Amino acid sequence: MTNRSGFSMENLLVNIVQNAVTSARDKLNEIKIQGSSISIGNMFEMQMLMNRLSQFSEMSTSVVSASNTAIGSIARNIK
Repeated sequence: MTNRSGFSMENLLVNIVQNAVTSARDKLNEIKIQGSSISIGNMFEMQMLMNRLSQFSEMSTSVVSASNTAIGSIARNIK
């Protein structure tokens, strides 16, 4: 019997990105309801939300890429 252990970041990363997407959508709906009157504060808040979404997406991609590279290195060293 082999004891295997590992890590699963998939759910955590997906939830973080989904929460950021939800925040951005909520803000867009709020702006849409306000109609043509949009404040500078709303624009800056939307910019911050989109920047945060971009950073979380990039972070998720980097974590998955680093994990893939590490697993590939381990596999090459086992040969």
